[in-house]
Amino acid sequence: MSEAIKNPFTPVEMWNDTQVIVNKDDEKKHVDAKHYKIRYLVGESEDKRFVDGGNEEVASLSEKTLYLTPSIHRLTGNPFHYDQGRLESVSGKDRISEQTKELHRHAACDDHKTIEVIFESPGVECCAMSKEEADKKQVPLQFIAGYLLGKTDGLLKVALSKTVVDDDHEYYENIHIIPESAIKQLSCLE
Repeated sequence: MSEAIKNPFTPVEMWNDTQVIVNKDDEKKHVDAKHYKIRYLVGESEDKRFVDGGNEEVASLSEKTLYLTPSIHRLTGNPFHYDQGRLESVSGKDRISEQTKELHRHAACDDHKTIEVIFESPGVECCAMSKEEADKKQVPLQFIAGYLLGKTDGLLKVALSKTVVDDDHEYYENIHIIPESAIKQLSCLE
C-alpha cells in the first residue's frame, strides 16, 4: 500500500427496522431486526412541490433525496464510475436524518469494524471502448466500504451489509473476499 488515493465520494451508513425469520428450537419465528448497509453518496436533490391546501392557499412541500451506490471504480487516468443499475435512493428529511449517518475516514486503524478498501479489481466492468483501447487499459481500482469480517490466509473479508437480530446476532451479506496483495489502501470509517 503506497501513495494515498483520494476517493471524493462520502461513505454513508444507512439502516432500517425489519423483521426476519429465524429457526429456534426447530420452530420458525419472526423477530425484530435492524438492517445496516454502507453506500457511497453520489448525488442529492431537493424537490419542491406546491399543494393546494383547500383554503385558496398553496402550500409548498420540500423533499430531499440522496442517491447512493455500493461501490465506485476508476480506471487509471479516467473519471470515477459507478454502476447506474445499482443506484439506491433515500428520500425525506426525517428519514435521512434518522436513518443515515455520514462516515469519516481515518488513515490509521487497528481492529476497526467499519472500513473502506481500495483494491485492484479485474472483475469490474467498464464502459464501451474499442479493442485497441481495451488492450491499453490497466486493472481498475474498486472502492468499497463495509464491515470487516476478518483477515486470514492473505485474504480480507468485507461485507457491504449486515442484519442485527434483537438478541445481538449479526448476519452479513454482500461479502467480498479480497486478496491482500490486491489492496492499495485501507481506511477506518467512523
